[in-house]
Amino acid sequence: MGGISPSPLLVVQPSADYAARIQRLGVPSLLLASPERAGSLTGHDVVAANLDHPSSALRDLRSYLVSRGVGPAGITCFVCEHLPLTAWLAARLGLSFPSEAAVQRSRIKSEAAAVWQAAGVPTPPSALVRDRNELMAFAARVDGPWILKPTDRSGSEWVLRADSTADLARADDTIVAGLATEVNGNRARVPYLVQAMVTGPEVGLDLYMNDGIGQLLRVTGKCLVDEPGVAGMVGAYFPARLDRLVADALTRAAEAAVLALGCRQGLAMADVVLTPAGPCVLEVAFRPGGDCLPDLCRRALHYDPIAAACQVALGHTPTPAALTTPAPLAAVHLISPHQGRIEKLGFERLRSHPAFVELLEVYHQPGESLRVWAGSYDQRILAACLVRCDDPSELTALCRRLPELVDVELSAA
Repeated sequence: MGGISPSPLLVVQPSADYAARIQRLGVPSLLLASPERAGSLTGHDVVAANLDHPSSALRDLRSYLVSRGVGPAGITCFVCEHLPLTAWLAARLGLSFPSEAAVQRSRIKSEAAAVWQAAGVPTPPSALVRDRNELMAFAARVDGPWILKPTDRSGSEWVLRADSTADLARADDTIVAGLATEVNGNRARVPYLVQAMVTGPEVGLDLYMNDGIGQLLRVTGKCLVDEPGVAGMVGAYFPARLDRLVADALTRAAEAAVLALGCRQGLAMADVVLTPAGPCVLEVAFRPGGDCLPDLCRRALHYDPIAAACQVALGHTPTPAALTTPAPLAAVHLISPHQGRIEKLGFERLRSHPAFVELLEVYHQPGESLRVWAGSYDQRILAACLVRCDDPSELTALCRRLPELVDVELSAA
C-alpha cells in the first residue's frame, strides 16, 4: 500500500463499504479496526488493534503514527457501539468530537430521557424499569400504548410495543428473558426503559452543531411496519417535505436535545416524532444516519451523510441537503416474513416492477440465515432498494409487495 497523507482522517471501525465511500470522496484516511474487521479493509491504510481495550488500541495507533511521522487531522465513527471509544480517543489525541460524557448520556437511554426531562426538551414520558411493579406503576399513571426498549442498545434491538396491560406483562417477560440471555446467560432481570408511545410521523435527521447553534442537514421520513408486539420496524425511508415552521421547530427541538446532552460542536443524528403538539425527541446519536440512507440522500437530497461526517471531523462546514426540492425517491427494506437458511436468492422479478430504480445493498447472501424473532428485525432484511415514489402514502403497499418479488428459497436453519 502507498503511504498516507501527512494529515489523515482517523475513522474508527468502518465497514468495508463505508471505507470505500470515504476513499472515493478523496479524503485521506487512516482506519482503526479490530483484527477481524481489518481483514476486510484491503486497499486501505489500517491499524489493527484490540478495540475492547482502549489503552492498547491507543498505544498501537500512536506507534503507527510515530512510525509514519504523521498525526490525524480529525476523527469520526459511523458505528454506534464504537462512539464511546471514538470520544475517548479524541480526548487523548486532542481532536474535536463530542465528549465522552455526552456520548455516554446519548448511549444510555434512561440517562438521556432524564436529562431531557430536566431540561424541558420534549420527549416521551419514560421510566427505568427494574421490576414488574415499577412497570405497572408507570402504566397506571401514563396511558398506553407503551414502548419497551433496552437502555443501551442501538437501532431496533428488543424494541417492543404493548397496547394493553396484558400485552405489557407479556412484553416484560419477553424483554427480560431476551436481555438476560444476551447479557449473562441466565434469566436475571436487566433494567430497561419504558416510554409512552407518542403518535405522529416519525423522522430522522442529521444536525450540525456549530458553537451551540444547530443546522438541519437532512430530514427523512420513516414508513413504519405495523407488526403486533414490535416497534420501530422501518419499511422504508423517504425525503420529508416540511414547511418552514415545522422545520424550524424540528431544528430547535433537536438542538435543545443535543445541548442538554452536553454537545455544542459536532454532528448528531436524532429520531423525532412530529406530534400535533410539536416535535418529540426519541433518541440522539453522535453520528450521521446509516443503513441505506446515504444512497437515498445522495440521490434524492444531493446530500452525502458520509461526506458531511468527514467535513465536520476535519473542521469544515458540511453541505446540507436540498430540503425543499427532494427527488421523488424512497429506499425500501425488503423484509422477509420467513426464516431459514438462504439457498437461492434472485431479484429479477423485483427489477421489473415499475417503481424499481436500483438495488442498493444485499444484506444476506446464500448460505446465510434469516431469523424472525422479537429481538431485531435487521436479521430479516434481505436487501434495500431505491424506488420511485411521488406520494409517501404509497410506501405501505410497496413495502408489502416488493419483498414478494424477491425469489428466495429457504431451508431449515
